[in-house]
Amino acid sequence: MQLVDALSNWLSIKKVHEERPHDLAAKETFEFFSEILTEDHHVNISAVTTSGPFYIVMYEVNGKENSEKFFIDSIDALYEGIQSEPRFNEEY
Repeated sequence: MQLVDALSNWLSIKKVHEERPHDLAAKETFEFFSEILTEDHHVNISAVTTSGPFYIVMYEVNGKENSEKFFIDSIDALYEGIQSEPRFNEEY
């Protein structure tokens, strides 16, 4: 998995996990993508901020600071899809 894809997936499930802290599947998926970032890509996330229509992920790889921008609408789409699906909103 490419780094930018792993960051995007991590950020999407981070949103779900933060909004649904008792959702075990969201927690496990967040941990999975966190592991991919740290073990496969050697990434240390330093901050996630917003600016206009973007989430900005600040991270470090092997001592070098980097950042990636992701459209908020794209990242939040997973959470919004889960919230709009009744079967995912039963006791989780």
